[in-house]
Amino acid sequence: MNKKYYIIILTILTTLSYSRSMEFTSCKTYVKVEKNLNKGEEFCLLALDVEPDDSYIPFFMGQYIYRKQKKPLEAGRMFLKAKERPDKKIENPYRIGKDQWIRTVHQAIEREAYNWFNYGVDANTSRKYDDAIEHFKIASELDAKLTGKCYSAISEIYFNNQEIDKALEFINQALDKTTDADIVLDLQINKAQYLRKNGQVEEALTIFESLSEESINVVAKNELFLIHMDNDDCKKSIEIGEPLFITMEEDPNVSMAKLSELAFNIAACFNQQADKSYNEIIEYLGAEEKNNELTELNLERSETVKDLYSSAKDYYRLSLDYDEDSSTTTKEYKKKMRKDMRKVDEQIIPALEGLLE
Repeated sequence: MNKKYYIIILTILTTLSYSRSMEFTSCKTYVKVEKNLNKGEEFCLLALDVEPDDSYIPFFMGQYIYRKQKKPLEAGRMFLKAKERPDKKIENPYRIGKDQWIRTVHQAIEREAYNWFNYGVDANTSRKYDDAIEHFKIASELDAKLTGKCYSAISEIYFNNQEIDKALEFINQALDKTTDADIVLDLQINKAQYLRKNGQVEEALTIFESLSEESINVVAKNELFLIHMDNDDCKKSIEIGEPLFITMEEDPNVSMAKLSELAFNIAACFNQQADKSYNEIIEYLGAEEKNNELTELNLERSETVKDLYSSAKDYYRLSLDYDEDSSTTTKEYKKKMRKDMRKVDEQIIPALEGLLE
C-alpha cells in the first residue's frame, strides 16, 4: 500500500476514536498529512460548530494550526474555548518530570500559561500594548495562579500610558485574586505609586500604614520617600531618604541611575527646607517689628540654612557621581547651593548682626 494513503487511513482511524465528525477528520488530515494549515483551519472551524462539547478540537486548532502559523493570540483564544468545554483526553499523553502525566486538554493548556505571559512581555516590549494586555489576560485564564502577576503587568501598561484609573482597576483585581505574600506586597507598593501619581497621597500613605515594618523593603521605602516628598513633607522624606541612600549604595543590585535619582531628590528636599527658612529670614529683615531676641533667633536660623544648603550641595554632588550622563541641571543646582551659602555669610548674617543693640 502507498505510504501516503497508509498514513491517511491511520490518521482517520485514530481520529475516529476521539471524534466522529468528518469535518475534524478532514482537518487533521490536511494538517498532519497534507501540511495544508489553511485548509485545516477551514475544516476545524466547521468542526467547532459540529462538535460544540469537544474541547480537543479548539485545543488542536490552537496548538497545531495557529501556533504553527505564529498566531499566538488566535491560539490563545482557542485554548480559552477549549477550557470552556468539558475536559477530554488528548491523543498523545506525555510525561513531565518523573511521575506527572499530561493526559487531558485542560492539563495541557494550563501548562501553556507561562508561554502566554511571555508573549505578553514581548508584545509590551515591542509597544504592542493591546496585544500585550490580551496575552496577559489569556495567561491569567489559562492558569489562575498567574492572575496576580498578569493583572499587575496589565496595570503597569495602563499606568505607563497615563491611564491611572485603569491601572488602579486592574491592580485592585490583582489584589483580590492573589494570596502570595510577596506578590501582594509588590502590588500594594505599585498601588501606592499609582495613587501618589494620581494625587491621592493620603490613600497612598494609608497603604504603608497597613504594612509591617519588616515587610517594607528598599523599593517600598523609596516609594514612601517619594510620597512624603510629593506631600511637601521634606523633613520626613529626609528621615527616610538618608539611611535609604546608604542601604541602596551598599546593594550591588541597585543601579547607578536609581542612586543618582534618590540623591537628587534628597538634595531637592534639603534645598527646599533651606529656601523656606531663608525666605522667613528675608521676611524678618523686611518687617517693622524687630528686637534682639528675634534677631538672635534668625542668626541661629541662618546657620541652619547654611547647613541645609551644604547638605543639598553634598547630595547634588553624589547625584552627579552616580549620573552616567553628568546632568547639566544638577551641576547648576550644586553651584547655586555654594552661591546661596556665600549669600548667607556675606549678606544675611551681617545684616542681622547690624540689628543687634
